[in-house]
Amino acid sequence: MNGEQAKMTEQDQRNEKLVRDFCRDWSLRDVDALLPYLAEDLLYQIAPGQPLITSRDQFAKQMGPFLKKLDSVRWDILRSCSVAPLVLNERIDCFNAPPGGLSMEFHIAGHFLIANGVIKEWKDWPVPGTKQKVGNSIREA
Repeated sequence: MNGEQAKMTEQDQRNEKLVRDFCRDWSLRDVDALLPYLAEDLLYQIAPGQPLITSRDQFAKQMGPFLKKLDSVRWDILRSCSVAPLVLNERIDCFNAPPGGLSMEFHIAGHFLIANGVIKEWKDWPVPGTKQKVGNSIREA
């Protein structure tokens, strides 16, 4: 690959920043803080075989109560790549429940399609060969 091929365009950089900021803001545990990143007609699938979320409103109704029940959330981006309207990342998503609840840690590969400055489509996959964890106080966030 020569130097020209490796350079990210300004659009690539904006798209990657949008996704990085979105991932960071999960730590706020406030669905209203996440909504501005998402298109009104968002298509989101949490994992293969799971139902498709088909709007920003549906996302808010499903994720809002879930986030409020958690003590902390942290998404660690291990690597990220942006090309044209696509952003791909590898993450470890940590959801820590209060004492007595079930915490979760997922090693994820995510893809985000950006349109008009917001996330239009988003899908996550478990990274093959990694263990997804559910249990008591898995990881400090």
